[in-house]
Amino acid sequence: MIHLFFGEDDYRVRGAVRELCDRIAASDDMLQSNTTVLDGRETSPQELLSHATAVPFLASNRLVIVEGLLRALGEIKGGRRKKVKDDDPMAPWRDVIVTLGDKAAVPETTTLVFVEGELTKTNVAFSMIAPIARAVEFAALGKNELAPWIDAEAKRRGVKLAPRAITALAQLIGPDLWMLSNELEKLGAYAAGEIVEQETVAELVSAARESRIWDLTDAVVAGDERKALAALSRLLVEGQAAPILAFMVVRQFRQIVLVKDLRERRLRQDEVARQSGVPGFRVEAVGALASRYSWPTLRAAYALLLEADLSVKRGLQDDESSLQLMVHELCALAPRASGRRAHSR
Repeated sequence: MIHLFFGEDDYRVRGAVRELCDRIAASDDMLQSNTTVLDGRETSPQELLSHATAVPFLASNRLVIVEGLLRALGEIKGGRRKKVKDDDPMAPWRDVIVTLGDKAAVPETTTLVFVEGELTKTNVAFSMIAPIARAVEFAALGKNELAPWIDAEAKRRGVKLAPRAITALAQLIGPDLWMLSNELEKLGAYAAGEIVEQETVAELVSAARESRIWDLTDAVVAGDERKALAALSRLLVEGQAAPILAFMVVRQFRQIVLVKDLRERRLRQDEVARQSGVPGFRVEAVGALASRYSWPTLRAAYALLLEADLSVKRGLQDDESSLQLMVHELCALAPRASGRRAHSR
């Protein structure tokens, strides 16, 4: 059978894959040795077909998981135009997908799983795969869906949350289920079977303050000066030290440089997260920002960061004045979403 799990909510996408694997493994203790994971960006049509049509070895099931293929194919130029077959870069994939949809060609023992992030329904590869697959989309949970999810997940883990604690978690973290999962784990360990109250959530959930810092750093990188200055003012009023905030802005640009470089080297998302130090749930957001920056612009940003640091060390400005000027200059430097095209190094 062919499955397609996709959507903005990576946590539930991965959960669906894990649940499917566990269900197959429950009746086949040799599944692990008959499981293949393919990077869709590096997989050829024949390689995919070869794995999908192979029979399992000393087992009753074969599992083939393909990561990011549809998104990669959707970026192929010319895939949507009518062309002579030999000139159409999608032609080999069309042939393979037709074969995959033929029950006589693919053994019943094969379970083929396409794992994707957010996809547009106009993606040419999606339009080819969806008709032959069990396609399930996992959109980000809405405001009214979040509290019930937290409540159910907490109960599944044996974590007792007071109603106001559930509300606090939903407000502080939002629909980031990876972070919610991590915080539920911490809260459960801390409470040791006791009921978790709202005050405990406020005390332990690190995302509350960090998310406000992301409001500042993301706004700076996006060039939204009004939002950046408002976030900066709020953080300073709350008692955040200007040198710490300046460090966080520097860290954001460092992460952008690392993520941009690693993505250009076509590393998998989990490798990008590991090598850059960016949390997995933040890689997409940082990558989206990085894609708008050219390397010359990033060098100019680093020059501004260095200038701000030196102005404080030389006594030319105090920490807050230097930080405010730095935010203003970085916002002015930032490319807009519809602005300049990025240049290669």
